[in-house]
Amino acid sequence: PVEYLKFIIQISTNPNDIILDFFAGSWTTADAVMQMNADDGGNRKYILVQLPEEIDKKKNKTAYDFVKEELWVEKPTIFEITKERLIRAGK
Repeated sequence: PVEYLKFIIQISTNPNDIILDFFAGSWTTADAVMQMNADDGGNRKYILVQLPEEIDKKKNKTAYDFVKEELWVEKPTIFEITKERLIRAGK
């Protein structure tokens, strides 16, 4: 949960630190960092790492269709969803 990550980041970092997330998946860490910066005026940055794991059309048709039809990506991956969420949150 975002609130849990905010707590972990608060007790273990400074307002100008860089937070590294090797399993970016749903971008929860980035969300937590962005919220904390907005709340306390910090200048934390984050680095997200996500393998180009393809979305299985049979297991997650909604995500697959979103990436394919809304984002116009030929081979839908989890990263494409992560990237889109970051773009929308940044706006």
